[in-house]
Parts: sequence; C-alpha cells; structure tokens
Amino acid sequence: MTGTAPGDGTDGGAPAGAPGGGDRDGRPTGLAASLAAVLARLDAHAARRGAGAGAEARTGTGPAPADPPALEALVSYFGLSPFERDIVLLTAAAELEPTTGSRCAAASGDPDRTHPTFALALAALAAPHWSALTPVSPLRRWRLVEIEDETRLTASRLRLDERILHFLVGSPYLDTRLHGMLRRAPVPDDLPPSYRRAAAQVAAGWAGGGPESPLRVELIGGDQRSRADIAALGARDAGLGLYAMSAEDVPTDPVERDRLARLWQREAILLPAALLIEVGELDREQAAATDAFIGGAAVPLVVAGPDPRQTGQPRGRRVLVPKLDDAEQLDMWAHAFAGIPQVEQAQLRAMVAQFQLPPHVVRTAAASVHRDLPGDSGDGPADATALAWQAGLTEARIGLDELGRRIEPRAGWGDLVLAGRQLKILQEVVAHVRQRGTVYQEWGFAKVLRYGLGVTALFAGGSGTGKTLAAEVMARELGLDLFIIDLSQVVSKYIGETEKNLGRVFDAAERGGALLLFDEADALFGKRSEVKDSHDRYANLEVSYLLMRMEAYRGLAILTTNMKKALDQAFMRRIRFVVDFPFPGEKERAEIWRRVLPAQAPTKGIDPSQLARLTVAGGSIRNIALSGAFLAAEEGDPLQMRHMLAAARTEYLKLERSLTPSEVHGWV
Repeated sequence: MTGTAPGDGTDGGAPAGAPGGGDRDGRPTGLAASLAAVLARLDAHAARRGAGAGAEARTGTGPAPADPPALEALVSYFGLSPFERDIVLLTAAAELEPTTGSRCAAASGDPDRTHPTFALALAALAAPHWSALTPVSPLRRWRLVEIEDETRLTASRLRLDERILHFLVGSPYLDTRLHGMLRRAPVPDDLPPSYRRAAAQVAAGWAGGGPESPLRVELIGGDQRSRADIAALGARDAGLGLYAMSAEDVPTDPVERDRLARLWQREAILLPAALLIEVGELDREQAAATDAFIGGAAVPLVVAGPDPRQTGQPRGRRVLVPKLDDAEQLDMWAHAFAGIPQVEQAQLRAMVAQFQLPPHVVRTAAASVHRDLPGDSGDGPADATALAWQAGLTEARIGLDELGRRIEPRAGWGDLVLAGRQLKILQEVVAHVRQRGTVYQEWGFAKVLRYGLGVTALFAGGSGTGKTLAAEVMARELGLDLFIIDLSQVVSKYIGETEKNLGRVFDAAERGGALLLFDEADALFGKRSEVKDSHDRYANLEVSYLLMRMEAYRGLAILTTNMKKALDQAFMRRIRFVVDFPFPGEKERAEIWRRVLPAQAPTKGIDPSQLARLTVAGGSIRNIALSGAFLAAEEGDPLQMRHMLAAARTEYLKLERSLTPSEVHGWV
C-alpha cells in the first residue's frame, strides 16, 4: 500500500510519487519515471515506423526505473502482468503527460489517433498478450481501464479509471459511484472490555478465513450502532477501515449487483477496508439479492443484524454482541459523567440499575446533561441528577414509541381510591423496583437467584376500577414512562410472529426498564389449552415464551385482566404480585366523586354522597363528571345535579343499563 490511511476525501499536498518529480540531476523519479519509460517505448516504435525498420526487439532507452509504491501495490493486488502494467501506465500518461497525444499519433501512424488503444499497446509495448484484452483479465474485470466503445475492442480509446488514477498519484478516496450507498464507520474512542473482546473475535474471524470458512463474520444482537462500533474496532485491529451499507440497498438486478460487487471488492483492496452489511427484515426478493451479494464476496465482510440469518451459505465465525455486566455499565456511566461532579456514585448506581443502554447512548445522554446543566444554579446536584435521569429516560424511549402507547405519568398516590391493603401492595411493588440495585447487586442476590429477577404484577378487576391509573401512579413514583402495549398488535395468527413481536417489545423495554402494561392480558395469557393440533401446540409455545421473557425482564411488567380465574395456575405462580381491584363501594365512590371535581369548577348543589348512589366504577364516574361539565358550560350555568343526571343517563345507555329509582332518589 501507499501508506496513506483510507478516507472519504482527498488529502492535501503533493504526493511523493506524483508525476513531474525528479532527482538532483533532473532525471524523473517515481511515477514520472515509470510514465517516461512507457512513453519512450512509444517513441521507439514511432521511430521504427518512420525508418521503415522492422526491429524485432521492443526495448526502452535505458534500464527500467523502479516502480513507485502505489504502482507496485496495484500490480501486486490485481496480479497484473508486465504488459498490463504498461497499459495502466500508458492510460495514466494520457491524463498526466501533455505530450502523450502526439506521441500516440506518431506511434500509431494516424494523426487522428491521439489516444491509447489496445492495438497500439499490442504493437508498441513489451511482452504483449491477447489475454489482457479479455473481459476476465484484471484490467477489465476490475475496471482498471475503460473501453470507450466495446464493439471496437482494439481500435477504441482506452481510459484509465478515475479512481485508479487518483490511487496512482497518492490521493485515496472512496469511489464516487459508491457515495450515498456506503458510509464510513468511525472507530469509537472507547469501548467496554467485553465489546473489545468481541471486536477481537471479528478480526480473528477474518484471519481464519479460507475456502471452507470465508472472510465473513456474523455479528448478532445489540443495536445497530453498537454492532458498527464493534465491527469498526475489529477492522482496525485487522489493519482495515470499515464502510457500512444496508442490505436494502443491494441491487436486485443481477447486472447491477455484479457491478456493485466488483466496485466494492476493488475498493476493499485499494483502501484497504472491510464492509459491514446491516441485514434486517427483508422481503423475499431483497433477501435473495443480499444472499447472492454476500455469497460472492471475496473480501472481509461483516453481516450484522439483531437475529441470525436463515441461509444455507457458509456463515464464517458468529460473534454475539455481549450484554454489559453491571461493573462495565457503572464504569461506562462514570466515564461519561466524569466532568459532572454533581452526579455522585450513588446516583450512577441507580442509573445502572434502571437503564441498560449501549455506550454510544450513554455518551449522548452525558453530552445532553453537559449542555443543559445550569451554570451557577444553587440546586446544582439536584439539577444534574434530574437531568441525568431524564436523559437516560429519553434515550431509553427509542424503539418503544413505535411498539406501544406512551403515557406521561401525572397521577399521584392521592388520586387513587383503594383500600389500605391494596395500596400497601402497590407501594411494595415500587420498593422492589427502586431497590433492585441494592438487593441484587450490592447484597448479591442476583448471583444466588440468577433468574426470575424481573418484577411482575397482575392487576385483576373490572373495567374502570383503577388498574391503569394505579400503573400511572407507580410510573410517576419511579420516574419511568408507562407504555401500554396493544395486544391486538402483538398477537398474530402466523406461527412464530407473536413471539417475534413480544421479543421486540421486551428487547426495546430492556434499555430503560420501562413499566410495561399489557392491558386485557387474558386475551393472550389465558389457560393453556390441551394440545389437539399443531395450532394448539404453537399457542402454548407463545405462552411459554412470554413466561420466560417475563422472568428475565429486568423492569416492571404489569398485566391487567377482567377474568382472573381464567389465568393458568402455572402462569400465576410466576407473577410476583397480585393486586385485586374490587368494584368500589358507596364510600369509595363518594371519595372518587370528591376528587374528580376540580376546586375551580363552578358548582351549585353538587352532593358527592348522592352521586355515590350511582353503581358505577371510577372510569364511568370520570366520564359522567366530564360530560356534565360540558353540558353546564354549554348552558352557561354552574355545574348542577341535573347536569349530572343527564350525563349519567348517557353513560348508562353506553353500559346498556338503566338508572334505578334508588340511584337518583332526591336528586332534583
């Protein structure tokens, strides 16, 4: 190689081997000397033509100069013969030496042929051979030279490929035909030890490549940026750069795909560099095109994705993106927040217990805290801690927003109307989540228990009894987002799709230990059926997969059901907490009525004890109160019992019920 690091643009300054250089005596050196030697052969051939002599030997005018490093590398990389090497130099001279046109015309005996051709090369250069003209020769296979008109093979003008010309003069850059399709993957400044070990495995996978084990590595798991970071570090360890592309950009047309493959393989040799292909969910045609592109690659390649590819091709070495342990997580957070002394070790431990974020996301979170931290605020430590937590929460949302409905938690404990027993259980659940770092890590319970460390709860009760509200209160208490998962978007009739959808939900939630609420969970988590056919068997597998993920989930997962008795006992045993939300009695309903009416709302004669006679749950109470308020506002009057009566009739119609005389006795 030329010793220049690969890059996307040209480097400034004149390269050492550029044409026009010379020694102290004025003799050309480097590339200029090699060009002069080839042009001297043209002059000699022209002289023989002019003299009418048919000299058999085609020699230069002196000893052949030493090839410059770039030319020497080009010959070595692509296996060029001396004749093919001279063709490259002849086409380079046409771009770099102004006298080349007239010398080509003189050598060919045609004043109109002021350019190199294969015919001229065969006649004037040393050791000519016809195989250099074939499509499988290095010159044409690797597109080192281009034929202006391929229907006139020997007579058409030859041009040196622009990328090769710049390589010879010492200005490496990525071929412009690959711009927009490939992007440079930079090497991260610092990675955790387990990531560095994975990168070493990537480099070792290329070192052990061969016919049975191609220069290919599969990098599985983690997020896309983490995979790119590991691959970039592995490439650097192997002495390579790294470029990345999406499998969706691989052409499905075979001709275009072959053109791309040859261009990239040439680039991989010239730079030198490896290629990272990100493979996600592809349709059948795109997957086939990607497999064909990968199968034909003869240069170092990383095939990366969240899951292993299903293909019959040789895979090469498979490397898994490791999960960072708590010690690595703590070091990572401490390093990222080193410039913020207000964030203490205790707060960092709490961040590690809550968030499982990759290194690049932690760095982004720390950068946002640096940017937003008040300069001279008297509440510096509190501000820094709150900003750090919010930054982690913001980064953890990525990926979950498209899988569930996020609710900004605003309700507090005062908004819940529950018996003391239920409130105590809810507060115990919060304590289990909040103190995970202390109990599992500092006290060592994680090493003893090993699995089943996730906190799961079942909220059982009828509609409107406060299950979702309780989840919102807990999310606010813990400083977490509440994500409500729509099971209609998770459950699929296609075998294996439900597990895949559940996996996406839990994988995304793991980043921030989000509070997951599976509403009406009995739709998926009912009693496991007796196996009568293959569909029953796969339905049971879905439940088993869910149980496994719940046990492994490090956050809080809440399931709600209206039919507690319908749940399988094996499922119930794996739920750590069960909270019953009973239908509220008259006393509880009166309290809900008091809390649902804002203090600033204008009221006249509203009696919560009378309203409590309506036998409806908290959700319906909120609906009636809101509808009554709109009726009063429309009339321009204060909110009165008659407005509540009209709203109650509407709500009861929705519930397919009728108001009884005892419920509305004495209202108006």
